[in-house]
Amino acid sequence: MDNEFKDLQRKWEKQKSELEGNSSNFKQLVSKIENNRKKGLSFHYGNIIVLSITLIGLFLFFYFVAPVKELLSRIGVGFMMIGILLRILIEISSSTKAKKINKLDTTLKTTELTISFYKFRKRIHGPVTKIIFVFYLVGFYMISPEFSKYFSLWQMILMDVSCLVIIAFIYIQIRKGIQNEMTLLLETIQLKKEITKE
Repeated sequence: MDNEFKDLQRKWEKQKSELEGNSSNFKQLVSKIENNRKKGLSFHYGNIIVLSITLIGLFLFFYFVAPVKELLSRIGVGFMMIGILLRILIEISSSTKAKKINKLDTTLKTTELTISFYKFRKRIHGPVTKIIFVFYLVGFYMISPEFSKYFSLWQMILMDVSCLVIIAFIYIQIRKGIQNEMTLLLETIQLKKEITKE
């Protein structure tokens, strides 16, 4: 195993010197990789900011504007906030992992880290995101019985339908962002494989 790794290192050093000899190609690859990394980090930071503002807004709304009194409603608010907080923590963890992927330090290791990060993000964007949405929806509908005491039937229907529309819109926007992020990650993996190819 150790010999295989040393052999890979020798091949990398040889190819690195060949690539550096053709420095314009090498610089283009490095530039593309770095550009993709920055776009990915911007995506994470944007999500953290939007989700944090949403969480603070929800907290302020349910604390000052519509403080819920029933236990079921409080649990619902808790579900909503926990779902958003969970997503914020995931985005913070993702940005930390993304920062650890060094652009060309040891390209073989970096390629593996990028592939591992891609698999992690794919898991996050699949079932985890769906579970968070379900958490949020369940939480919202747990508040509905208490709200129905203060709102008429048509206002409740409007509120419930608008919640579904808003959730659907947010989900579609998140899916677009996810597809862009996955495209960037796959492109980066391909670029790094080009650098290490034999």
